[in-house]
Amino acid sequence: MDKNMIRRDLIQLDWTVADQDEFFTRMIGKLEELGYVKGTFDAAIRQREATFPTALPTQPEAIAIPHSDVEHIERPFIACTRLAQPIGWHEMGNDENELQVRFIFMLGFTGTDGHVQVLQMMLDNFMDAEFIHGLESITTEDEFYDLIRSMRGMDS
Repeated sequence: MDKNMIRRDLIQLDWTVADQDEFFTRMIGKLEELGYVKGTFDAAIRQREATFPTALPTQPEAIAIPHSDVEHIERPFIACTRLAQPIGWHEMGNDENELQVRFIFMLGFTGTDGHVQVLQMMLDNFMDAEFIHGLESITTEDEFYDLIRSMRGMDS
């Protein structure tokens, strides 16, 4: 995966949100303001999440990887957020189960190539307890950005 998809201006540390709806409102507002998504993105990602939830029961931390279809994206991105407190997020493939997530990686692709490989590479890293511990303990957005860009499987 091209590490340039991880955008420094889309790193959020210790956001406080009450729930998934508040997270989407804040994150989508930021994405729209910075020109990453089209006006159709808000409705599209919320509808997709309602139909196909994206929380994954990775260990040691569950994560969410929300994304929408390519027609709603202006510029490709991976927006990385660590919440101050976990929020409920329905599990992928088991939407009756709600996981508690602190890490949310919102994806925006402009082409259909490679997103499955990106997801697999991310999952491999997110199941590494040492990597997750690093995400939990980092104190600055710059350090968080550098760690995410150093994931195994990243291209220059």
